[in-house]
Amino acid sequence: MLCMIGVCQKKKNVIVKKKKRTMGNFSQIWTGTKGFEGGYQQLANDSANYCPAKGKPGSKLIGTKFGISAIAYGDYFKRCPTAEEIKNLSPELAQKIAKAKFWDPVQGDKIKSQPVAHLVFDSVYGSGSYGPLHTRQTINKLMGAGTVQEYKSFKLSDDEVSKINSLPDNKFFNALMEIRKNFFKGLTYEKGYFNRMAKIIALYSTGFFSDTEEIVKEHKGGVIIGLTVIALGVGAFFLIRHWRKKVVIAALHVKK
Repeated sequence: MLCMIGVCQKKKNVIVKKKKRTMGNFSQIWTGTKGFEGGYQQLANDSANYCPAKGKPGSKLIGTKFGISAIAYGDYFKRCPTAEEIKNLSPELAQKIAKAKFWDPVQGDKIKSQPVAHLVFDSVYGSGSYGPLHTRQTINKLMGAGTVQEYKSFKLSDDEVSKINSLPDNKFFNALMEIRKNFFKGLTYEKGYFNRMAKIIALYSTGFFSDTEEIVKEHKGGVIIGLTVIALGVGAFFLIRHWRKKVVIAALHVKK
C-alpha cells in the first residue's frame, strides 16, 4: 500500500484528516474553477451558448468563457450579451457573476466543509439545475428516501443546507461524487468531467486549501495516476528538503 503525505491507495473510500472546520470559501474555490473552465468557446451544440435561449425567437449563438455562458451573463445583466462581450469577459467579472448566480443560491457560505461546498458549487456551475437535484439525491441517499423532495432548481434551502452540515463530510463528498459520476457516464462530456473530478480531489489531497480537512478518494484510471504523481512529487520535495536540512546541520557541526 502506497502512503505518502496522507495519500493511501488501497480501498475505494475517502480518507479524512480533520483540521479546523470553516465555512465554504468561494474565493479559494474560484481559483480552481477558473482553471477548469478555461477560455472562450462557441460550441453550437451547447444550448447555454445561446441568448435568448436556443429555439426562442431572436436566439443567437454567442458563447461561454470561464464557465459563464451567454444565458448566465444575460440573466445577471438582464440583457443578452454580444459575442465580443463574452470573449472579453474578465476573470474578475466572471467571478462576480459565478458567485451571484451559482454560489449564493446554493448558500455556499453556510456549508461548513470546504470540499463539500466546492463539490456542491461545482455541480450547479457545471450542470445547472441538475446540480441541486444531485445534492438532494445525496441527502436522501444518506438520510433515507423522502427526507427532502427531489427536484431541479438553482437553489438550496436553509433546511437542505442544515442537513448537509449534519452529515459526515467524507460520506457526503463520496456520495455526491458517485452520483455525479453516474450522471456523466456515457455522455459527451464524460471524460472531461472525470478529469475535472480528479483535479477537485487533488486540490484537497495536497493541502491546497490548508485550513480545511484533507479529502482523498481513489478512483480508476487517470485519477489514480494523477494522485500518485502528486503524492510522489510532493513527497520527493519533502525528502529533498529534509536531506538539505541534514546537510546544513552537519556543516554547522563541522564548523564548530
